[in-house]
Amino acid sequence: MNDATKCDCKAICHDLNTVELCGKQWHWFLLSSAASYFAGLLILLICRHFYSRWMRSAYDRRPTNQYVAQYESPFLTPERIDKFQHTVFDHFLSVQTGSGKCTAILYFLFNVISVTLYINQSDQPLEQCKDVLNTCNWTLYADIGLNVFFLFHFLLRLIAAPNRLKFWFQMGSIVDFCTIPPCALALILERNWLGMRFMRALRFMQMGEILMTFNSTGTEEDQRAEKRKSIVQLLVLMLDFVSVWLFAAGFVHLVENSGDPWKAGSARDDNFTYFDSVWLTMVTMSTVGYGDVYPQTGIGRSFMMVFIVCGLAMFATYTPYLYEFYRSRSPYAGRYERADSKKYVVVCGHITYNNVKSFLADFLHPDRGDRTSRVLFLDNKRPEPELTGLIKRYFLSVQYFEGSALNHNDLRRVQLEHSDAVILLCNKDSDDTKSEDAATILRAISVKNYCSKARLIMQLLNYKSKSFLQTIPNWDPINYRDENICISEFMYGLVAQSCLCPGFSTLMINLISTRSYIPGNEKINENFDWKSDYAYGCDHEIYTVMISSDFNGMTFPEAAEICYKQLNLLMIAVENFDNSGLAINPLPDQFTIRKECLGYFIASSYKDVCRARFYCALCLNEGIEIGFKPCKCRLEAVKKKRSNVQLIPLSEHKSPNNNESGLTRVGSIDSKSSTATDLNQLRTVRHLFSQHSTKSTSVDRGTLAGAGMSSTFDPTGNYHWAPEKKFEDVDLKDHELNNHIVICAFGDDKTPISGLSSLIKPLRASNLPYKKLKVVLLLAEKDFLLKAWKELRHFPKIRVLCGSALDRSKLKRAFINRASMVVILSNYGKRMAYKDPFLLDKEPILACLNLPQVAGKSENSKPVEFIAELVNDSNVHFLDQDNEDEPDIELHLTMKFAQGSCITATALDTLMSEAYYNDEVMTLVRALIAGANVPEYDAEDEEHSGPLQVPANALCGSQCRVIRIKAEEPSLSEHIKGKAYKDVFVELLQKFNLLCLGLHRAIDWHLDISVEHKRFVYINPPGETKIVASDYLYVIVQTSKLQPPTEVMLNKIRDTMLRKGSTPEQPADSKLTRQNKVDNESGKQQMLPIDESSSSLAV
Repeated sequence: MNDATKCDCKAICHDLNTVELCGKQWHWFLLSSAASYFAGLLILLICRHFYSRWMRSAYDRRPTNQYVAQYESPFLTPERIDKFQHTVFDHFLSVQTGSGKCTAILYFLFNVISVTLYINQSDQPLEQCKDVLNTCNWTLYADIGLNVFFLFHFLLRLIAAPNRLKFWFQMGSIVDFCTIPPCALALILERNWLGMRFMRALRFMQMGEILMTFNSTGTEEDQRAEKRKSIVQLLVLMLDFVSVWLFAAGFVHLVENSGDPWKAGSARDDNFTYFDSVWLTMVTMSTVGYGDVYPQTGIGRSFMMVFIVCGLAMFATYTPYLYEFYRSRSPYAGRYERADSKKYVVVCGHITYNNVKSFLADFLHPDRGDRTSRVLFLDNKRPEPELTGLIKRYFLSVQYFEGSALNHNDLRRVQLEHSDAVILLCNKDSDDTKSEDAATILRAISVKNYCSKARLIMQLLNYKSKSFLQTIPNWDPINYRDENICISEFMYGLVAQSCLCPGFSTLMINLISTRSYIPGNEKINENFDWKSDYAYGCDHEIYTVMISSDFNGMTFPEAAEICYKQLNLLMIAVENFDNSGLAINPLPDQFTIRKECLGYFIASSYKDVCRARFYCALCLNEGIEIGFKPCKCRLEAVKKKRSNVQLIPLSEHKSPNNNESGLTRVGSIDSKSSTATDLNQLRTVRHLFSQHSTKSTSVDRGTLAGAGMSSTFDPTGNYHWAPEKKFEDVDLKDHELNNHIVICAFGDDKTPISGLSSLIKPLRASNLPYKKLKVVLLLAEKDFLLKAWKELRHFPKIRVLCGSALDRSKLKRAFINRASMVVILSNYGKRMAYKDPFLLDKEPILACLNLPQVAGKSENSKPVEFIAELVNDSNVHFLDQDNEDEPDIELHLTMKFAQGSCITATALDTLMSEAYYNDEVMTLVRALIAGANVPEYDAEDEEHSGPLQVPANALCGSQCRVIRIKAEEPSLSEHIKGKAYKDVFVELLQKFNLLCLGLHRAIDWHLDISVEHKRFVYINPPGETKIVASDYLYVIVQTSKLQPPTEVMLNKIRDTMLRKGSTPEQPADSKLTRQNKVDNESGKQQMLPIDESSSSLAV
């Protein structure tokens, strides 16, 4: 072709935008790529060969002198080459440097631009005759400029490659050889061919590796590292998928528009666009296959057969990853946005529906007030559907986060350092209590390590685990108000006190739980519905408040009478800011209210208790009702800062008990509110007092016997002690029992027994006289009893009976018809083995159903009183076949719970709320439940030998108890029977120092013949309530007036014994020894007319 013809052809091709007149030359573009690739490969192999030979010869000719070798070494050495390669890599290719990051980003962006230009030109013919230098087409210039950059980047990678032969066969190198040489050939042939430019899409895969490298540069402490990592993984998957997808679409578009090389005219003429090929590859890869578009060339169909297999495998592989990513993107993986004015608590540990339901119902109760607005749950798993519904119910106040308390990043997400408290819940259904407590303590350590000043409230199962509290860093019950709730101590303490005072468990649980009472209509009251009265009592809780300074100088009975009659409040305890400690219903000569005194009240709301805080005797004398805010005279006193104090007698308070010596201050400035400073001072005083009271003095048992002290206590002075007995010696055998306590347990040698010791200790508390200790009979399998006897061998009056409570013959042998109480414990050994939660209580339920059958149904037979421990709250309706309770009714509204015949661990979840809102109440609750001074850190079991350690208050223990007295008690009937409750309250408080808490009333009390064994707990009934003959009264009574031995007394006793020359050993024939030999266990114990009589109640 001559020059004239060539010019005419270029002009025609340029005008017609076609290559039909001058022929297709695409094979030259393919040949340029293949030739450059293999030529470069050949050159690379030759260079490697000569370089290796040259390096070997250079090594053989190296100088032996080190100085000469340093200055006469060849220019190209392996060290210098490696250094040059590392320099190129660090400056241009490594993402650890700024220049490397810029190069990586530019390389990815230029690949995206190149693919975009290809897609933009895909609607044009594949091959065009164009004068590149003389045509103003910006796409061509842009493509040339991009390929220049790609060539430069290829050379950089070639230089920095440690193995250039391996680098030559990499996918990136092949892509560069398929795209760069055709671009250079286009300048020579003056024509453009789209051809293999679609292969640039494969370079998107490399960007995934770069993104992973970028992600690895983040610090481990970054709180968003995990989130960024998951996003990068998703981008890598998407880039790989898009790369293969666009590459396949481009190849199909090329072969379908070019046709088969061996078959002329096989190219498609239906305008097959690039987007058609994209559609074809997607429906093929996803196995949909609509059939509207399909390949027609031989190469296209062959490629699709291979692509179907590869694409299906890739699609099936990536789909689970995508699903897992979206599944892992939990809606609970966010970060809490804190509002400055709102408080919140973080709840961690064992988060389940049963735990959270009872906790939230009490924690977010309206009577709590707006003290805390939000509750944040943090758990390492997603909430179950029931829990999700519960969270949505409290969506304004509850938020759930997925994470672990052991991960500081998760603690940072919930901003734990700004929280008001951290609450740790445990798994109360765990078979291994020690392992569960270890997990809880580990969470506590993690929280304290993250924020040392965080307030911690935690649950523990085993009382021995409290010894590990000392290992928790910065554990401080005083400054940080840290608190631990031992489930076994509280639950079995309630059970033990219920054995001495039936219904005590229901009484205390209702007092520490916050519930609302909705008054019924008049018809309910006319029909004597017991549920209305019971619900009225459930509305009362224990509150604390700094009482008014107008109570200064009063005794406790005087202040309690004023609060009950004038303020409609039931005061049960007080605590001064000195070393006197907590005083529960103290005697008039033991306690006097001073300034800044903390009062403990039973009321229906905190608002009502505030009336004791703003009490003003002057306003009361003028007939002004005490409100919930400071009165005018008190505000005027504050303004004028009056220093004079006017005293008026208590008789002017319109009190029925005219006590001339009782004076109260009027006009003095009111005590401050319960600020944090005042309460911290009170906690410090209480802690110092407890430390002082637990300082022990060594005194021998013989010294105590010589001093007239007829009881023997354990080293702590809190419990009665007995010499160790062998297991065979405590077997029941042929003994007969009466008025005893039967404890039925289920298990074997592998069953945990942590709760059994906590059950026996309150029954052997030092505040109980030794003569009044009831015999405790343990009924269980022999393997279980042998394991339990190691912890019970030093408690007096313990008997064992090997067998099962499901065996009626064993129940008859245990004399349950003569027992004062039967305790049925749950089986801890097989809780996790049952998938059905209703089967967890099958042994206790069957044992309870056996009791009426064994006791008999004769007219003279007395119903057996029992209390059963249940795991599932809904199983309570199995305990009574005659009950009328609905199946889905709440536990506290059932007949058996109202009577005090069942208890569950979930009912104690309210203790966590009580410990948070009012931690002072926990001191009162522990004193009433344990019956002794329970130390915060229990030491390991000690050998009860050697000298007896007697604390300063050991012989008194807890000087008060809750007992139940009958209205028909001869010595008290004239003061109780037939009178209104308010009159009985005042008269018993004035004359006998008995503080009434409520009634244990029969459900059909209005009838002449009532069902004796069906009763309900009626807390603080209205004053107009009439006391009937079948009622029992719950009262707080002082158990002993014995003063603790002082150091001077102990020294005098010791000096006397030394002067006589006698050893301080206990006499062999002492009164105590003879008393222990009396067989009180044989049923000869004299029954006093008062239920659970005490030595102080001698009317």
